[in-house]
Amino acid sequence: MREPKSEASRLLGIRLRERRLALGFNQESVALLAGLNVSNYARIDRGHGNPTMYTLIRLAAVLQLEVSELMIGLDVAQLPPTHDAYIAIEFQRSQDSMANRRVG
Repeated sequence: MREPKSEASRLLGIRLRERRLALGFNQESVALLAGLNVSNYARIDRGHGNPTMYTLIRLAAVLQLEVSELMIGLDVAQLPPTHDAYIAIEFQRSQDSMANRRVG
């Protein structure tokens, strides 16, 4: 079985699947109601997808949830690592440093 894209994707998939099952829906029903391709929804439900904001909003509406309920507790630490990830203050320091080098 393929591994989830990230811990965030895995947790989102669990939340969607648990809610879907609690409502008695299958993947096909949720996909149809949300206007999604069944295979695309199935990837998200298994934690392998990376849904857009629009998709998350549609899924939350179908599953009678707030989007925040799907996202609560997810943060950057649960995403795949990248070499260029900045937080705002690090980015500003980098920009200031480059500007000082050009001036000096």
